[in-house]
Amino acid sequence: MASALVGAVGHYAVLDRPVLLGTLAASLIIVSGAIVFGGGPRGPAVALAMIWTTAGLVTYVNNWQVYAQIPGPTGSGLETRVLYDDWIIPDWALVVRKNDGLLTREWPLVERFSSEHADGLPVVTWVDPSHVRLDDRPGDDRKIWGGQVVVLDPGTGRPLEPDHPVSAF
Repeated sequence: MASALVGAVGHYAVLDRPVLLGTLAASLIIVSGAIVFGGGPRGPAVALAMIWTTAGLVTYVNNWQVYAQIPGPTGSGLETRVLYDDWIIPDWALVVRKNDGLLTREWPLVERFSSEHADGLPVVTWVDPSHVRLDDRPGDDRKIWGGQVVVLDPGTGRPLEPDHPVSAF
């Protein structure tokens, strides 16, 4: 449970799966309780099956897919990812990811929004490891993004200015 909290608070991409980590913790508690306190195997086995089924369903329902990856400057370990979840209402997210193995972190760059298609997403251009530019798509006369520049911490990828996800809506 502690690692799930650390993952959620610290934006760690590997440790931010509280449902899966919580399920694993609950499973270990049930198994250790069955071993320590004895009893028949049926009760812990049923509880364990229920927990794993719930975790599987939640994972299936909340499954963000990588729609596109925009690599950052060479050697920075940074990339921008467009995430898509099409469960009931299609949701889009744009995140900055710092690849560091188990310490990989993702930070929201654009507020999540629901749309049938990717037409509302910006064109992402890396200026340098500290700056990402968000432009309107060619032919889009709505001028949603207007060349906004987001300042990043080059060590972590965390957006510094603005200090919250960019909103175009």
